[in-house]
Amino acid sequence: MSEEMRQEQSSESRELGTKPVAGLFVKYSFLTLIGMLAQAIMVILEGIIIGRGLGETGLACVGLIMPLEYFMLALGGFFAIGVSTLAAMKLGDGDEQGARKVYGQGLWFSFIAIVAIAVVIFIFAGPIAGLLGATPDLFDSIVLFIRIFMFGYPFCIIGHIAVYMARVDEKPSIATWAMTLSAILALVWLYASVFILKLGIAGCAGYYASSIGIWGFFILYFFFSKNTIFKVGMSDLHFDKEIIGNIVKIGFPYLLVQASSTVFTIVLNNFLGKFGGELDIAAFAVINGYVVYILMMITQSTTGGLQPIASYNFGAKLYDRVKDLIKVGIGGNLIAVYVLAILFWLAATPVCTLFIGAGSELIPIAAKYTRVVVSCTALGLTANLMSGYFQAVERVIESTVLGICRYIIFGIPAIFIMANMLGITGVWFSQPVSDILSFALSLVLAAMEIKRLKNMKTA
Repeated sequence: MSEEMRQEQSSESRELGTKPVAGLFVKYSFLTLIGMLAQAIMVILEGIIIGRGLGETGLACVGLIMPLEYFMLALGGFFAIGVSTLAAMKLGDGDEQGARKVYGQGLWFSFIAIVAIAVVIFIFAGPIAGLLGATPDLFDSIVLFIRIFMFGYPFCIIGHIAVYMARVDEKPSIATWAMTLSAILALVWLYASVFILKLGIAGCAGYYASSIGIWGFFILYFFFSKNTIFKVGMSDLHFDKEIIGNIVKIGFPYLLVQASSTVFTIVLNNFLGKFGGELDIAAFAVINGYVVYILMMITQSTTGGLQPIASYNFGAKLYDRVKDLIKVGIGGNLIAVYVLAILFWLAATPVCTLFIGAGSELIPIAAKYTRVVVSCTALGLTANLMSGYFQAVERVIESTVLGICRYIIFGIPAIFIMANMLGITGVWFSQPVSDILSFALSLVLAAMEIKRLKNMKTA
């Protein structure tokens, strides 16, 4: 059998291009959600273990180290989305050799880049600890934390690539197992290192290095399995500038989205402090850190389910399936997020009590504004979903605009305008306004994309 015939037969047998779009979307999104639920539970239990085992010092160290955690997540998404999207499009186009080349070169490029970054951070751990705001009594602990964390940095990034590529290879269960097993093992280590081994901050740093770093070991599937075309060799060290450039181009919007959320949070906290007080800032920390985090987890799952399907079918020029996917994705995400948002709205007081503790004067404030924030979150998160879609089909401008619109284009201007009109009430209600505007923009761009796909089909 010729190589072309083999690739055509392989493409025809792949579920991404043959099975019903709605069923694929539900399957891939659900399996992604299972893994993310394990990560969410891990985050909650992590706070309990560190708080009770290491006290305020441990929590303070974790708070100071979080920018490096966010930086790792941003880099992981940057490389993983770039590599997996380009590989999926090549695969959908029937170019298995091209898809394998993208994977191999992308993996080596990501590994070399992240090792270089980790080495620099390790060497300059002292100055970086100062930039993070480490006080004299925490300085040595933060330096130790950073250096241990850097040993896990490369594994964390490679782990992101393994998880994303598993979905492209139609093995989403591997991604689920990676996320679930790592959460369990990392929590076991954290508990043992804190309460049994008494390793203190060093044990906590090991937990941060391994909680996602364990994902990296699942890359071995692509080295030893006979059921995948994605292999890597030394020849992949000869980088193709076009491939690397496309990987960077596709992943770059994700970095901008991460930056926009950080800027938005800083601005909102400043306005909450100016027009409200410490309780408003604390209420936002609870709402944003737990309630909104859980709602966003749903959209991250639906986006993770949508992207490989979109990339494959777009590359295969199956534009009717891509159009159906856009409609199914938007509808499915709205329903899933709104179901959970309604539950949060109805149970706002007990939910806030769970995170804050009974008897606090913060509870009624947090509960009140939880209802405000979740009222339109499902609408705003449509922009995140469609940003992920446009990433998957290499529409960088649309992806970037939708990725930052909820925070930068609409969110921050809404805060400035409404705060000066309505005070603290305006600050809180600026988020639903931003969500509605982001939803409107998402629908406009989605309609334009569907029209574009129709024209591409008839061309």
